[in-house]
Amino acid sequence: MTATPRSFVVGLVALAGLVACSASDGDRAPFESSSTSPTSAGSVEPSPSPSRAPAQTRPAETGEPDAGPTPSTCANAPSGSACGVAPQCGCPAASTCDVASDDGRTACVPAGRFVRGAPCTSTVGCGVGLTCVFGTCHSFCATPGTACGEAGTGACVQVDRTAGVPIPGFAVCRTACDLRDAAACGGTNGAGTGVCTSDEQGGTDCVVGGPRKVNEVCTTEDCGPALVCVLGASGAPSTCKRWCRVGTADCGVGVTCRAFAPKVTVSGVEHGVCP
Repeated sequence: MTATPRSFVVGLVALAGLVACSASDGDRAPFESSSTSPTSAGSVEPSPSPSRAPAQTRPAETGEPDAGPTPSTCANAPSGSACGVAPQCGCPAASTCDVASDDGRTACVPAGRFVRGAPCTSTVGCGVGLTCVFGTCHSFCATPGTACGEAGTGACVQVDRTAGVPIPGFAVCRTACDLRDAAACGGTNGAGTGVCTSDEQGGTDCVVGGPRKVNEVCTTEDCGPALVCVLGASGAPSTCKRWCRVGTADCGVGVTCRAFAPKVTVSGVEHGVCP
């Protein structure tokens, strides 16, 4: 028996329109990713695209952009900027070079403590070298459409303005995470709870999840870590189910991990949900 997923396709497609937060929020407009994941007809519904990130409390780390050293000290700094993002250069210790505006200008901002994949409301909450984009901390990268070489990362994707216009020099690595691991995306902090999600091509990323627990009624991104919202049978409401690997004992001895249609395969391993 296969499970019909309602909203596992909540990778970068569903994240379109989330607000870009940095220490210079007034300059950087809402954005989206140019990476799209086609949805198979029939059993899979695309997740709705929120127009803005939910209101969240700014992490304790705050501060104004640091002017940093002169542009000549950093070879990959955009014209008129003091630092470069990929690779990071031109900023003092314990600071991050972040994209500060739609035209790709950069600025040094104080770094925080949140790890890659953890929820965030601004770059000042993320660790050194990470930016707050799509609601979670991400690593920068230089070449969209290629695989990021850094451990724990996936594909490099271009970040666009909401109008679909690429922001120059702004690309980030998707986060490689384990769908079954409740702590894979930084757990819970003041900005929310991180959840690992997958698209139909098996690419993973961290997003901000919801409060719903196993077997609770859900819609799209309501479910907590290691869970996914699945359509109920015969008109029954959608409920949160626990991720598992098909053909394993992840759900317990004698309990079958139910496969999705179409299949959800991450790193060569087919995933499904426990009953």
